[in-house]
This record gives sequence, C-alpha cells and structure tokens, in this order.
Amino acid sequence: MSPGNARPMGFTKLEVAFILVLVALVGMLAVTRFFDLSLTARQSVDTGVIAAVRQGISDYAMESRDLGRRPVYPPLLDHADTGEVTSHNRFFTQVIENGLAVSGSTTTGRHLYRGPNGESLSYDPNTGNFDVARNNPDAATPGPSGTRPPASSDN
Repeated sequence: MSPGNARPMGFTKLEVAFILVLVALVGMLAVTRFFDLSLTARQSVDTGVIAAVRQGISDYAMESRDLGRRPVYPPLLDHADTGEVTSHNRFFTQVIENGLAVSGSTTTGRHLYRGPNGESLSYDPNTGNFDVARNNPDAATPGPSGTRPPASSDN
C-alpha cells in the first residue's frame, strides 16, 4: 500500500449511526421483555394469593362443619386496617396462618382487596366466594372462574 491509498482508521458516521440504531433496538426488546416478565410475575402472585385464600376458606368451612360452628364461612378474612399491607397489617389472617404481607396489596373496604397486579378482589361471607370483582370493584360478585368452597351440610 502506498501512503496515498491508506484508509484512515476508525468508523464513518454512517457506521456509528447504524450501530447506535441496532443497540437501541436490542435495548427496546430487552426492556419490553423485562416488563412482560414483571407483569407475569404480578399476575402469578395474584393467582397464588387467590388460591391460598380459597383453600383457607374451604379449610375453615370444613372445620366449622366438623365442630358444628355457625356461620360456616369466616365472617371476616382478617382484621386489617384499610390501606396497604405491611408486616404489622397482614391480610387474610383468619384463613391463612400468619396471614400474608404481599407488597403492593391493599384493602379498600370491608371484604374488598386490591392485589399487586391491580385487580379488585372481593369476599362474600355468605357463600364463601373469594374472587376477582367483575365490572364494579365495590361489588362482592364472584367472577365466572371462581370456585366455591364445599357447601355446608346439615346432617
């Protein structure tokens, strides 16, 4: 190579711009994947909490029938104060040993909760239903996917 044909070392502006665009695209994909994972995790927490509370209600109902206790279903799921869950304001202490303190959960009223994913949850002490409140977050109406604890029997 002669000194007149030597190419300067380094990148052109076009090459640098192309690399920056590629890095930005990869970064955007990584960020959206991360947010999808965190959303999935919050949904899983809600699902786990609902399942645990339902099992606790079912256990309470079976014990109530065995002991002849009335009402069959717990009148309250806890004695938590309205607001966010803390280690001193645990939820579901009546149906889960030591209760739960899942970050991001709140109680919005008597028998009404909001899970970490933002879904409104409601409890009906007359039927033992605990599920996502549909349409009206203040209504204690179980969703179609709700399961009922075993019905009481008067034998």
